[in-house]
Amino acid sequence: MISFKQQLAKIGHPAGQPVSYRSFFLAPPNLRATLRSMDFPSRFWEAIPGTEQDKDWTEEIQGVAFAHNRWFYVSNASDAPRLYVFDGPSGQKIKSWNIKNVPAPNPPIPGFSMYHFGAIAIDGNFIYIDHWCDAGGQILVFEGDGATLNFVKWIPLENVNGRVGMVAINFAQRMVVTAGGAKNIDRVYLHSLDTGRFAQKTLMLNPRISDDCYVQGGFWSPNNHLYISSGQGGFFDSAKGYQYIYCYSPLNGQRLGTIPVRSAAGRQELEGCCYAAVTRNGQQVYFHAVLLENEETAKDDIFLKSFSADLPELI
Repeated sequence: MISFKQQLAKIGHPAGQPVSYRSFFLAPPNLRATLRSMDFPSRFWEAIPGTEQDKDWTEEIQGVAFAHNRWFYVSNASDAPRLYVFDGPSGQKIKSWNIKNVPAPNPPIPGFSMYHFGAIAIDGNFIYIDHWCDAGGQILVFEGDGATLNFVKWIPLENVNGRVGMVAINFAQRMVVTAGGAKNIDRVYLHSLDTGRFAQKTLMLNPRISDDCYVQGGFWSPNNHLYISSGQGGFFDSAKGYQYIYCYSPLNGQRLGTIPVRSAAGRQELEGCCYAAVTRNGQQVYFHAVLLENEETAKDDIFLKSFSADLPELI
């Protein structure tokens, strides 16, 4: 029988200190899944570094997702932000959608403008894209499988000490994990996926992210962990050698893992990431991230990187 106290120790809970199930930031709906979520891989690695893609569509790619056996990429190109969809096995382009050509929020949001489209998450036929502007953060929702795409609505995210943006979505519980727009975040928040309202829950990260980078995206994993990609944001930043994806327990904010993402040049910027158990280049891989290479006088390039772990069932 699995001991609750023994499992709590794995996520850094002090021995002898009482804990209430209700005190967790966002726990699975049953005890068995909660106990399992306290287990996690001991080792992650970059299984596929990706080859450089220098295409007409790779400008300002911010987010990536995999669904319907297709890759979805969000571009924040200033002239025409788009959602690009590619067949998974062949890599052939299926469709390109202008995501700026949608109705404005209704009811209107004071100060709203189309400005920055970022991370993407997909649940069935529903596609969720992070957006922010001077008016705050929003989630743009579409319905479709990539070959089709229909606007559904905007979800305005209630501000918490300023603007917040989508990091990851727990679709089973209809909750959005959000974060502020500053470097080196030390906390994340919980919002309703249905209304965008702040759920009055804050999770302190232990340890905080301290790599002098910005949150660029993330995902909620099958074993109920929170993954956060953290990337530098300036064209003239110095090369760090690595940028990172961090894995946290959404029970108490304990960091469970740090996944290095190789970045050879200062102009390379880690963007969004996603979970998808797929075979790439003959390898079974489980989560993926976009590394954007900013180009000053040409269109940007990207690398699609894929990762694995020693215990993938615990990701």
